[in-house]
Amino acid sequence: MRRLLIAFLVIISQSSCLKQSISDAMIASQNSGTQGGNSPGVATMTYAVNGNTVTITVNDPDSQIPTAYQLGCSKTVYPGTSSTVYSLDCLSTSGEMTNTFFTDSLAVGNYTYTGIYGDMFVLSYNGTDEYIHDPADSISFNITSYSKGHISGNFSGRLTPMIMAGNPNNTYGSPGSVLITQGSFKDVPVFY
Repeated sequence: MRRLLIAFLVIISQSSCLKQSISDAMIASQNSGTQGGNSPGVATMTYAVNGNTVTITVNDPDSQIPTAYQLGCSKTVYPGTSSTVYSLDCLSTSGEMTNTFFTDSLAVGNYTYTGIYGDMFVLSYNGTDEYIHDPADSISFNITSYSKGHISGNFSGRLTPMIMAGNPNNTYGSPGSVLITQGSFKDVPVFY
């Protein structure tokens, strides 16, 4: 009987060493690549720059490294403040795109940034950086779904190309000459 009790205790103690803590299990569940519960999923982003289509597809997007991803949205809290922003970023063969959501709590809704707030980098396309620079420039992201740690929606914008970076002033091209149309994103993971 004593051997049976010892064997039972050894089995229980060894099996408990293999389990995750409750907090680790919750994080893994929240960040698991099972969008919908059965498969790793696919995240996509598509947009056109002056009519030229760019498409980014990431299989099993939740397995990306949260600090170095091809397509994702990350939360940043500025040190020493309670200010929070979310940054939706993607990398493609033609360049990169980034959009900053100035909010403490990302939710379904529209997020628009215009040139009246100041210059902001949005896109690098085929070697040219595109900015919100002119007061008429803007980028508008509409999050239509935020479920299980993934966002989906659409976007469009009007940007100004930077012709040359200079100190203290940059040289910009024709205001509003870069049109972002047909923008959509689906099942993009949000990294906290």
